[in-house]
Amino acid sequence: MIGISENTLNIVLLILLCSGLMMVYSARVIKALNWWTLQTVFVSLLLIAEGIHNEAVEVIIFGVLLLIAKAGIIPIVLRRVLNKSKTEWVGEIYLKRAMSLIVAGGLTLIAYKVTEPLLALHADYRIGLAVAIALILYGLLLMMTRKVAIVQVLGILLIDNGIFLAGFFLTQGMPLLVELGAAFDILVGMVIIGILSRQMLEAYDSLNVDHMRSLKG
Repeated sequence: MIGISENTLNIVLLILLCSGLMMVYSARVIKALNWWTLQTVFVSLLLIAEGIHNEAVEVIIFGVLLLIAKAGIIPIVLRRVLNKSKTEWVGEIYLKRAMSLIVAGGLTLIAYKVTEPLLALHADYRIGLAVAIALILYGLLLMMTRKVAIVQVLGILLIDNGIFLAGFFLTQGMPLLVELGAAFDILVGMVIIGILSRQMLEAYDSLNVDHMRSLKG
């Protein structure tokens, strides 16, 4: 059982879901980044609460490190890239903001439908898993409908939060080794993203991925 009350857990899950929806609806990149940062803070706090409940010092330490790295370092890195590129808007989109929100709402219903066979599980776990799947779908939606590289990066990070949350509820606290491996993958990915973003700025003075088409032979 997760080490927080049912009402508190439901509030946290609602915040996670709403923050994902707001990322999809955001017109400015900085707002989408702020919503992802808020979401990551609450994901980290869930892990810390689980560690405190089970008196697992290593889980608490990892939760704190996750909070510092994902909710602290990564947003700082992305903000610097945004400031250097002077990127403000999410870029040309294939779906308007209102339509994107409607599609996201439909994806939310799909996520809850997919988890319907899991009704035998504890209700909170089922709801938590549904929210996790919804976040993954939101991330995929961002990656498919936005052309600014940083927004697509946020889509990947949103998917990562969803995967982490799914593992958290399915295993009632992911094994520490799995958590460390996932965190390492994200850090490596951020290094690669930073390098690619810098090269895009030097070559095109823009983070619009449409410019990558010029690399085709």
